[in-house]
Amino acid sequence: METEQLEQASFTLDMLIEVLETRDITHLFSKWEAVGAACAERDVPLDDVPDLPQVLKRAVWVVMRTMVDEGDADLGEVIDAMMEVESILADCRFALVRSYMEAEDVALVARNERIEALYSLTEVLSAGGDSEDINQSVVDKVAGITGLPRCSLLLIDEEGVLEPHASNFKDALDALEGLTRASLDALAAVVDEGLSVVIDRRDETRPGMLEFLSAYHTPMVLAAPMRSGERPLGVLLLDAAHEGQFTGEQIDLATACAGQAAVAIEKSELLGEMESRLKQMAAIGIVARSLTSHLDAKEQLESILDMATTLMRADSALFMLLEEMFEELKKEASRGDVSWSDSESFEALAQWSYDNAGLVVWHRGDPDERFGELPGPVQAAMAAPLLVRDKPIGVLAIAASKKGERYTEQDSELFGNFAAQAAVSIENTRLYERLQDTYLGAIGSLAAAIEARDPYTVGHSARVTQYAVAIAESMELPPQEVEDLRLAGLLHDLGKIGVPDSILNKAGRLSDEEYSAIKMHPALSMRIIEPLPHLGNIIPIIYHHHERFDGNGYMDGKAGDKIPLGARIIAVADSFEAMTSDRPYRKALSREEATGELSRNMGTQFDPEVVKHFLHLLETTAPSA
Repeated sequence: METEQLEQASFTLDMLIEVLETRDITHLFSKWEAVGAACAERDVPLDDVPDLPQVLKRAVWVVMRTMVDEGDADLGEVIDAMMEVESILADCRFALVRSYMEAEDVALVARNERIEALYSLTEVLSAGGDSEDINQSVVDKVAGITGLPRCSLLLIDEEGVLEPHASNFKDALDALEGLTRASLDALAAVVDEGLSVVIDRRDETRPGMLEFLSAYHTPMVLAAPMRSGERPLGVLLLDAAHEGQFTGEQIDLATACAGQAAVAIEKSELLGEMESRLKQMAAIGIVARSLTSHLDAKEQLESILDMATTLMRADSALFMLLEEMFEELKKEASRGDVSWSDSESFEALAQWSYDNAGLVVWHRGDPDERFGELPGPVQAAMAAPLLVRDKPIGVLAIAASKKGERYTEQDSELFGNFAAQAAVSIENTRLYERLQDTYLGAIGSLAAAIEARDPYTVGHSARVTQYAVAIAESMELPPQEVEDLRLAGLLHDLGKIGVPDSILNKAGRLSDEEYSAIKMHPALSMRIIEPLPHLGNIIPIIYHHHERFDGNGYMDGKAGDKIPLGARIIAVADSFEAMTSDRPYRKALSREEATGELSRNMGTQFDPEVVKHFLHLLETTAPSA
């Protein structure tokens, strides 16, 4: 496989320019789909398949960045080009993963026409895009799924009136647009009833409905209402433009398609917004990588102070940043003994540097009339403003206590340049964190919106996160892995946006087809998160959180230590939270019953070590009565 992967990488690079010029990605994607199918056929675990598109993306960026540095290309043009390149390469990886899963029969796509209906319309949902394109895709796909040649879509507008939006035949759409209000009201009554019905001219007596059939040039039509809960959204009209009858299978398929279409249409605007946010974050990621590696804000300040003291022969250093609420300089980080910073003279010096955007050099024995004498035991000190677009955000100060130490003009110039770079770095980190918070807030809102579709699961992700973080801390995992689990817990069910409410809220046992649709949600979660490099660590956790310790889970049937530890932790937290919460199909188990289930399934469904830590936490932090 290694040779084939390298050949595929070379082929992809050769094709990139052609794809960017022609916008024809068919040949390129078919090659990646072939690689995915070959990996599945040879039983290569998906996690072991190298992410060559990611490697290629980095390689292309290195070349482009060199061109920018050498003045051969404009940074703005490079960013625009790289966004297109990243999108194409990300889709190459998705084509590989999708063909791999189809070959492995993960989605059971071709088992029967009902699965095809759910899968096809789920693709429309996950693709997002313009609402007009979504509507057209719906009618085209539903016609193919049901085997009925004509399909039209009408949606209820803000005034509660049905309005034609799409059809796979232009003359049908023209006919619908010419309907009278009486005909539209008659169709709206069908939507209100909420059941798929056959409207047959031979049995119909309502004037408005007879007028509709005549204008639509058909003796009979199958009407499948689209609803979100109790709220009517619109109707799908299906017919063959001749007399006959609709089979029970066609009616069932039309009903299933209407349910999926309702999800696609209702969520298209939300997905469009999320796609825009993803693109914005991808652009910011490219710029951020060209400037500096991202650090935790506290670690970044400490790193800058270490560099400053080494560079300027100092033994102590201090960051003072503006606290915007009170408009005061506040000490944020320090290195070494900075007791000198408590003096009134230094506070006056720091304020002057901030207010005047000027660098100050201060030596023992050379008192400055503005600030007085330098406090001991410091021999030399400097303070420089941190400027971002000529606006001060704080002050960086360093001090040296070595006897006779003095700072030269070259030292002050070097320190001023260093402070300028530090200011850019700090501001970039702040911007990056704000954008990350914005994105995560949007993702969190999306996750909350998904939970809100089912009153039984409101707060589920927050509780799973609480359990998972507690387990991780009990197992003494590194802080970064704990934070990864915090994000993974909040976002682990993100892909359920592609699962119909009728399945999520079903009170009875799920059918094989419905269960297959549910099983797709980790893959859709991966698709939503994949464009963001800084969330890459949580993708394996989310993708594999339904694996079983004995290898009988999904998505890949991994077992034991082959399952990422984070996914094993989420599996325990997720299962316990689900067992102890009410669901449409059962009442919540007691804590004793749920812990008994965890214990009984140690070594089969769950990692025994994770379960032991969790049970110990439950007993010690909240012992049963």
